Parts: sequence; C-alpha cells; structure tokens
Amino acid sequence: MGIDIHNLNLLAHGKDLGVSYERTIAIGRQALFIEDFELEQHRQLRRLPALSAAPASGPRYFEPLMKEWLAAGVADSVDASPYENAPLIHDMNLPWPAVSEARGRYDAVLDFGCLEHVFNFPTAWRNCVDLCKVGGHVFHSLPANNLSGHGFYQFSPELFFNLYQPKNGFELRGLWFAMKADRLHWWKVANPMDVKRRVNLCNSHEVYMMVLAKKLREPGELPAPQQSDYAQDEWLKAPASGPARTSGGSRKALVQQLVKLGLIDSVRAMRERLRVIRQSGLSLPAADYERVDVHQLIGAKG
Repeated sequence: MGIDIHNLNLLAHGKDLGVSYERTIAIGRQALFIEDFELEQHRQLRRLPALSAAPASGPRYFEPLMKEWLAAGVADSVDASPYENAPLIHDMNLPWPAVSEARGRYDAVLDFGCLEHVFNFPTAWRNCVDLCKVGGHVFHSLPANNLSGHGFYQFSPELFFNLYQPKNGFELRGLWFAMKADRLHWWKVANPMDVKRRVNLCNSHEVYMMVLAKKLREPGELPAPQQSDYAQDEWLKAPASGPARTSGGSRKALVQQLVKLGLIDSVRAMRERLRVIRQSGLSLPAADYERVDVHQLIGAKG
C-alpha cells in the first residue's frame, strides 16, 4: 500500500478540482513509492516547496507530503495491525463501529492499493464511504488488468460507475486507467451506461484504475448493484456488445474448408498471436478510452 507517481498526480488533480485534504485518512499507512527524480519533477511542475528531508533509513511515509504539498492539517491512517504505526486499528472486513468518532470526520479518504487485499470488499468499501464527511471525497487506486495474484481481486470500472451514482448519494468526478509502464498518461474510461455497451480491456500491461468520487449525502442502506446492461430494460432489446453480426456464407464456407484440411486450430492460434502483438502497445482503443496528458492536466497554471 502506498503512493506512486500516478497516485500523487491524482491527488494534485483533486486539489485543482477543489478537493480539501484538511482532514485526510489513508486505508493502510501509505509509504511513498516514488523515485527522487519523479518527486523533483512533480515539485517543479506544480511549483512546490522542497519537502522535509527524508529519513536516512526505512520507508518514507505520506504524512509530510500531505501536509507540505496538499495543505493537510491531519493525515491519519487505519490498518488491521499496528506494525506500521497507523494511529487507528481496524479490520476493514468488519463494519466501522457505529459509535466511532472517525465516522464522517474526513475530507479525503485514500484507498491506494488496499481494498483488493480485503476479502469482504462491500464492507470495506462502505467503511471508506462512512469515514468520509458529506462534501468530502473518496479516492481509489486499484488493480484493473494483468495483476492477477497481487491481491484477492482485480476491479472493473463498471463497479465504480455503478456505485458512485447520484441516486446513491455520490458524484463520480473521474475514472481513469493508468499503466505502470507509462507514467506520463492516463486513459479516461467511457461509462458503459452512457455508451450502452460493455467497455472491455484486453492488453499486455499492468493497469491500475483510479477513481475520484464526491460524497453528496449520507447514502443510507444501498441495494446490491446490478451490472448496467442487465439493469436497464431498454438495453435488453439489443445485444449488450453492439450491433448483431451476421455470419456471411463465404466466411462459413472458409471455416468449413479449414476444418476439412485440419488447419483451423493453426489459424486460430495465429490469430491469437497477432491479437497479442496488436495489444502489446501502450495505447488503449478509442472510443472507449481517451488519452490524457498528465503533465498538461496538472501543470501549474499562469
């Protein structure tokens, strides 16, 4: 659990959008996983003062960065054990105690690489929401693709587009993919409920999903979400993945001929190899994904 350069840029973008970090809590005490040159580049880009000197040994934690660069007055954290000296101890598999003073106390709740490690995700997510005050913001940075084995889960944007809706008491202010191999760009993800089809991803790079949501009111009890193409009656009138495809006679004849010749498996294997090569780059397919130049997005204005 920690803050890498993408998470730092997300925090900076949040500040530009008016997010308050006055009272911030991290799910897990966040260490900094940012190279010195990246910190310096970010500092110059944002025209920030130099950070306090890092400790000579051991991990660098997030509190100085939050206070000196993002104007946090309080930078708390919660963990299941005291091994990293988090001030609050709680197992996120369990509901947050109703009498806790921490409920509804924080302007910003940071889930940077935590909830994928918590088996009871619905409870852990609700804990994040309950810690946030009305008008505050919840941040997520979670595995989305090619990170199988990192935690219990990888997450689909569909989940957070569904959870963070006005009818549930939230405003979704942004949802992006970020690739570990490309620190200069994000990819804005299309909402399946807007494009009326599933937004899928198959590529060859580690992909993280970053989410920023504002809490508009206390949500109360929420029904279990339904995937959008199952929940919208009008969508059921047409295939969820787009216009129906008609199988042409010539294609069918070609497939049958390849089967007779014993070549169909070889052709399918070649098609799969070509698909992998085509998807090994750092671009994601339009129009479901829109590339964002991060330095242009967060650079100091004026």
